Amino acid sequence: MITTIALDLDNTLLTSNKTISPKTEAVLKQLHTAGKRIVLCTGRPIKAIQPFLKQLDLEQPTDFAITFNGGLVQQNTTGNVLARNSVTKADIQPLYDYAQAQQFPLDVIDLKQVYSLVELGKSPYEDFMRGLMPFKDVHFNDLPADDQFGKVVSAYEDVASIQANLPQAVTDKFHVVPSRRNLLEYLPAGTDKSAGLKALLAHFNEDFSNLMAFGDEENDLGMLKAAKVGVAMANAIPKVKAATTDETLSNDDDGVAVFLENYFK
Repeated sequence: MITTIALDLDNTLLTSNKTISPKTEAVLKQLHTAGKRIVLCTGRPIKAIQPFLKQLDLEQPTDFAITFNGGLVQQNTTGNVLARNSVTKADIQPLYDYAQAQQFPLDVIDLKQVYSLVELGKSPYEDFMRGLMPFKDVHFNDLPADDQFGKVVSAYEDVASIQANLPQAVTDKFHVVPSRRNLLEYLPAGTDKSAGLKALLAHFNEDFSNLMAFGDEENDLGMLKAAKVGVAMANAIPKVKAATTDETLSNDDDGVAVFLENYFK
């Protein structure tokens, strides 16, 4: 039986205007009231998705979110951590050295804020976040040495060339995956959304046979392949469509709501 519905945000749950449509909101609230677990799965920190959690009334003790693309599992209202995987400044050093040599930007994210490494140039990531997280301009030398970081990102036009040429010193430390066409994410090694969902399901004595997942991008592949029902959006990349059991309408056509209504008739 499907007990848990995992939802990527951008271009999946959210419309192109970064909103949850009234129809999708209504369907998810109905399923949540009926006892289904609705889990937002995102690369963002939990602070940055609070408006969506509130909109969907996902504020019960049993409501959790998967953030940092699987690196963190948190209770929605308290922020209490169920599972965590992070990196340190020392882990980031080889990536910083490569970014400096190749001149592409990096933003480093912890639980509370985003550090923009200004000597590498400001990226469009701050504009993308739309004020959902505070940003601080720092040099790498001033990055807190004792902090635990959820991820590093490169918001850059040609992320494919960056990913194709990363040195082994970087790929040994990070799981590197695009989350958008122009956004490359560096996650702690072994981290993806399926890892976070596995920890969450185990907390409820369940497994992937109880999971339905929706997504559109490469960073969703882990959970889509693991889920009993993996659903690709019509706007998903070909690699996602090839890996899923089902497909639905686009994010701007209430694809999530339409599929859920048909499945849970």
